[in-house]
Amino acid sequence: MKIIFLILYNVLIYPIIFFAFLLSPFNRKIKEGIIGRFKSLKHLKRFNISTFNKRYWFHVASHGEFQQIETLIDSLKKDNSSIGIVVSFFSPSGFNNVDNQNIDCKVYLPFDFPITIFRALRLVNPDKIFFTSNDFWPNFMIFSHRKKIELILTSARLNDGKDFNSFVKNLYQRIFFNMFDSIFTITKNDQKTIAALSSSPKVIFAGNPRMDRILKNISHEHINKEDRLNNKVLVLASIWEEDNNILFPGIFEYLDKNKQNKIIIVPHEINDKNISFYCSMLDSQSISYKIIDSYCNIFNLDERVIVVNKVGFLSKIYSQTFLTYVGGGFSENGIHNLAEPAAAGNPVIFGPNFQNSNKLDAVFLKSSNAGFSVNSYKELIKNIDNLYDMNFYRQCSKNAKNYVIKHKGSTQKIIELL
Repeated sequence: MKIIFLILYNVLIYPIIFFAFLLSPFNRKIKEGIIGRFKSLKHLKRFNISTFNKRYWFHVASHGEFQQIETLIDSLKKDNSSIGIVVSFFSPSGFNNVDNQNIDCKVYLPFDFPITIFRALRLVNPDKIFFTSNDFWPNFMIFSHRKKIELILTSARLNDGKDFNSFVKNLYQRIFFNMFDSIFTITKNDQKTIAALSSSPKVIFAGNPRMDRILKNISHEHINKEDRLNNKVLVLASIWEEDNNILFPGIFEYLDKNKQNKIIIVPHEINDKNISFYCSMLDSQSISYKIIDSYCNIFNLDERVIVVNKVGFLSKIYSQTFLTYVGGGFSENGIHNLAEPAAAGNPVIFGPNFQNSNKLDAVFLKSSNAGFSVNSYKELIKNIDNLYDMNFYRQCSKNAKNYVIKHKGSTQKIIELL
C-alpha cells in the first residue's frame, strides 16, 4: 500500500505544485511559500555542518506547531550547544513569526520532490529528524528512513472526528507511523491507538510540550491579580470574519454598559485590511482606540479599545486581561489556542466548532468550569455577566490555570527518553 501511495503521490505532486504556481500571484501566502522554497537549498548550503557534533532537523507546519517543540529545542541546546538545530516550516505563519536564538538554520521545507529532498538531506546530514503532530511529507520521510536517520514524532494524535476529512487524515498518518523510531503522544488514548497501528518500538505517552512553553513564557510576567480584576480587560483573540459577525456591533453595548472597561482586539490575520476594518467600525461608533505593535501596559492607556497590529506578544497580553474570547469557533478551521489564556488565569469563551487540535483543551476546560462554548452573541454576554460574580470568577480562573500546570513536564520526559 505504501508503494502504491508513493507512486500516486509523485504522479500528483507536480501538477499540484504547478497549480500552486498559477495561484501564487493572487494569494500572498502561496507566493511567499513558493519563493521561500526556491531559497531553501541555498540556506541549507550555508549551514556549516562541520561546526556541530550532531545535527537535529525539526519540521513543523506552522507557528502553532513550532510552539509544541520550542521548549524541546531550547532544552536540547542548553544541554549540548554543539547540536546544530535546523527548523523547516510549511507555512509563512511559522517561517515569518518564529525568532528563536537556538535555531541555527531556519528554512521553508524544500519542495517534496525526490531530487530536492535527496540534496537537502545530503547538505544537512541530520542525526535525528523530528516531526510534530501530523505534517508528514512522503518523499522527505521515505528518503530519511532509507538513509537510516532516526525519525521521531512528537505531539502525536489521531483525529477523532467522524467526517470524511478526519478519516483521510488518519489513514494518511497510519501509512507512515511504522517509519518512526519513537512516537510521543499527547494522550494515553492516542498512545494505545497508535501503538496498535504502528510497529515502532517506542510509542510513549508524554503529553504536550506546548504546556511547558506557555508556562515558561508567562513566568517572566508579573501578574497583579487585583489590577486585572479592577480593570476587567476583555481580549478578543485570533478573531476571524465569522467571529466578527457574532461579536459586532453588539460588543459595543458591552463597552457602553461597562464604562471603565477596555477591549483588546487581536485579528487572526494581522494585515492592513483587517486593521482598517476595525478602525473604520470604531470610528463609526465614535469609540476611542489605539493601535499597538509592541507589548505595553494596557492599564496605562486611556483608549477604550486596543487593536493589536503585530504578532508575537499575545501571550504577554493575557497577563493583563480578565477574560478571553478565543476566535475560530464559528469558522470551519475551529478554535485557536485556549491553553495560553488559561495559563494566565483567564477563563475562556469560544464558539461551537472545537473539533480540531485544540479539542482536548476545550473539553477539559469546559468540564472544569474554566471554558465556555457559545452559539450566539446572547450566550456570550450571558457568560460574561456570570463571570462578573467574583466568587464564581475566581474559581474559574483558578481552574483554568491549574489545568495547564497539571499538564506540564512533557519536555523533560521526552528529553530523558530520547
